[in-house]
Amino acid sequence: MTADANSYDAWFRMKVKAALEDARAGTSQVQVMQAAQALIDAKGQVEPKS
Repeated sequence: MTADANSYDAWFRMKVKAALEDARAGTSQVQVMQAAQALIDAKGQVEPKS
């Protein structure tokens, strides 16, 4: 491994560890999909320009 690869590995491991230790409430996949569908539905209601 090069120094850059070692640095990236250390950074990546630190980010994963921080994410796993994060106690904040997450967003469920269902919530994300509902929000995405609402955006899709809203875009579908815009009338096309002639």
